[in-house]
Amino acid sequence: MTKSYPPRYCTPVTNLVALLGLLLLSTVAWTAPEAIGTLAEAQGRVEINGTPMSAGAELRLGMRVVTGADGRAVLKFLDGQTVNLNPSSVFWIKNYRYAKDKPQDNRSSLELLKGGMRFISGAMSKESPEAIRIDTPVATLGIRGTEFTAVLGSLCLMVHSGAVAVTAAGKTLVANANQIVFVADANTPPQLVPAPELRAPCAPPREAGGAAPPAAVTVGCACRSLLTTAATGAGATSSTTAGTGAGAGTGAGAGAGAGAAAGGISSTTTAAVAAAVAGGAAALIHHANQDDPDASP
Repeated sequence: MTKSYPPRYCTPVTNLVALLGLLLLSTVAWTAPEAIGTLAEAQGRVEINGTPMSAGAELRLGMRVVTGADGRAVLKFLDGQTVNLNPSSVFWIKNYRYAKDKPQDNRSSLELLKGGMRFISGAMSKESPEAIRIDTPVATLGIRGTEFTAVLGSLCLMVHSGAVAVTAAGKTLVANANQIVFVADANTPPQLVPAPELRAPCAPPREAGGAAPPAAVTVGCACRSLLTTAATGAGATSSTTAGTGAGAGTGAGAGAGAGAAAGGISSTTTAAVAAAVAGGAAALIHHANQDDPDASP
């Protein structure tokens, strides 16, 4: 009778060697996602995916950039597209691809979840502008070779150059250079803010011998509150001065307790507007005050 033996290749040692080989091959085959840009500047607390980062860090798909109350960040993408994040902001890089020789493959899908930013478009906006999309909690922005500032709370956006298509509640409004758009919430269509509304006091004048009546919260008043609160870092219910650092000089007291009126803005939205925190927007108010008083910004 012939005695049989198990095949030598089935021994525990050979199995372990084979397993290690497979692990090595998988490690070699895996590569980190390609860098799509850099954290060009970082001030104060800046985190990427929960880890504190400094200038020079690489940007990759899926990253979430968060700035603290003292933080600012400048994100520079491969096509030259730039995002300047304000303090207390959250920004998500959802999708990005730049193929200089294949513009049909270009795409940029970003989202501002909180705070504020200044966006400056790059080469992609010239080669394939329809490929660029920026989401916010209340509206979607389509870019048309653009530089703009956006502040959340509701949404107040000013176009510095080019044009931005703002879509909310199934309606799209195209804003051009020097125009300001306000979106109260995701269920409210976007609307242009007339220049006179940005200049007019938010509170009516006090009558002789009587108490001041409640302030009427117009669209211009609410948007100005967003911008000036952003620029000065004022508290949620304090009256801020639009001219801080910019010489505009009109009060912006749209407090959380003010009654909704001409602009059709609810008290909940007003509170959100007053609580918005982001930086660098005082120049927008100054610019509006320099325009023709009879013209829309």
